[in-house]
Amino acid sequence: MPQPEWDALIVEVRELQARVARMETAMGMSGEAPIPAAAARERLPEVPQLPGILDSPTSLLPALGRALLGLAGAFLLRALTDAGTFSPKMGVVIGLVYAMLWLVWAARTPAARRLEAALHGLTSALVVSPLLFEATTSFHAISTWTAAATLLAFTLFGLAVSWRKDLLIVATFATLAGLGTSAALLLATHDVLPFTFLFLAIALAMEVSACLNHWLSGRWLTATAADLAVLLATWLVTNEHGLPEGYAAIPYAALLGAQVALLGIYLTSTFVRTLLRGFTFTWFETAQCAVAFLISVGGGLQLTSADARVAPALGLLALGCAATCYLFSFLRLDRGGELGRNFYTYSTFAFLLAVAGSRILLSDAAAAVAWSVLAVAAIWVGGIFLRLTLKVHGCIFLLLALTASSALEQAVGLLLGERVWPGGAPWAIWSGALTAVLCYVMGTRQGAAVSPSWSSRTLRLLVAGTAVLLVAGIAAGLLTSGYHAIFGAEATHAYCATLRTFVLSAAALVLAWGGARWDRPEFGRLVYPVMVLGAYRMIGVDLHQDRTAALFLSLLLYGGALILLPKLIRTRAMG
Repeated sequence: MPQPEWDALIVEVRELQARVARMETAMGMSGEAPIPAAAARERLPEVPQLPGILDSPTSLLPALGRALLGLAGAFLLRALTDAGTFSPKMGVVIGLVYAMLWLVWAARTPAARRLEAALHGLTSALVVSPLLFEATTSFHAISTWTAAATLLAFTLFGLAVSWRKDLLIVATFATLAGLGTSAALLLATHDVLPFTFLFLAIALAMEVSACLNHWLSGRWLTATAADLAVLLATWLVTNEHGLPEGYAAIPYAALLGAQVALLGIYLTSTFVRTLLRGFTFTWFETAQCAVAFLISVGGGLQLTSADARVAPALGLLALGCAATCYLFSFLRLDRGGELGRNFYTYSTFAFLLAVAGSRILLSDAAAAVAWSVLAVAAIWVGGIFLRLTLKVHGCIFLLLALTASSALEQAVGLLLGERVWPGGAPWAIWSGALTAVLCYVMGTRQGAAVSPSWSSRTLRLLVAGTAVLLVAGIAAGLLTSGYHAIFGAEATHAYCATLRTFVLSAAALVLAWGGARWDRPEFGRLVYPVMVLGAYRMIGVDLHQDRTAALFLSLLLYGGALILLPKLIRTRAMG
């Protein structure tokens, strides 16, 4: 049955039911008050409409017919332009207006008829994309910058007309037309800048919409296009072969502007959504901010050969963003609940930005010093305000500092290898050991009154283990250096292996005694890893020495430690 007749039948049934109800009331057959016709209609259950995305299955054919007529109009315009009736520029203007009218029609289509709206949006895209592509590449009626501006206007118009009803399908076709045509024109014309800035402009429009909670699902498409465009432009300029032949020039200043714009768009959008609007960080925002930072800062560093001021500026920018993220995360977001993800995301970004900024500005040695200071400061402040996140960051800063200064490498070589003191820069291992010990003391200064959590105990164990490794490395280096100072540089190295085994055995005993004496559980947990390292030295190094006496001493020292350790551990348990 056709739809209009079906609706009329529903109305007649409702009117009939209302009349019967009034007759029953007049004859005293019902105790209820007369029911007006309008109220009766309200009380009647709604008859379900035909399911689907069209009013009826047969309406698909007219929708397809209208779409084909729309394409026919575009071909008619093309024929009139080829015949000289319209100039190429006038043809572009008329075609653009014609495509926009189809967007308006798509936006005015009822929301329930999604397929019809999609066909109208698709018609608009199929009209504007070939029109601008041919006008730019074949007829040269418009420049690449004009084509980019026209596509931007078309995309923004599509977003505008679909805004009120939040018509995602219309906005999607407008965005796809802008991005797809721009990508085709970029590849065909080899003019990168106009369409790179077009991608950035569309991405900006989409992020403004996202800040108003519109079209969140479409952000990944524009973000990917913007990322790839800036990445392509950066590679074309900075690759070792230079800009390929046939490509339009890309000034360094314009490329740097595109890199900064990419980072600025997504940082600003994320700040607005998470800080001003109170939305939770999405996985898209987390990933895209990281990608935008890598592309912008990494690409900017490639331009330092053209301008030495770029690298310091990027480093200062990263440090400024790091300070901002730390302030926002601990002053506004450190409250748990729904803001928990935002807090951890901002604090993680703050840490990464601080590392990147300091590394850009400083050399290895200077960065190691800076990270050591940050490690002590983070653990100290984290202890004062009971912030585990700051303590975690402090531990990572400590490990980065020890790695950058080669302190860890020196300690491992002096303790487990055959490295001779000082084995590199002495200040590195001395300052590293001092920093590690200071971090441990600062991180455990709450004392026994505060019961540490599992995470805090793990951090204590990590920092204590690092300090023990560095101090043991220094001890092994000093003992082996003293041995060669007494017996000469040509003296056998077999006894050096014994001295290193002695350091590990003594360290295990001291840790077991100190854990019981000062109630430091982390010391007791370190006994076993230290003894495992001693066993590694015994099997891998000491057994292969050419002096039996040296091997005897190593076995004696290690075996003695194995005998004494249980007594110290039992003493701790009894205490």
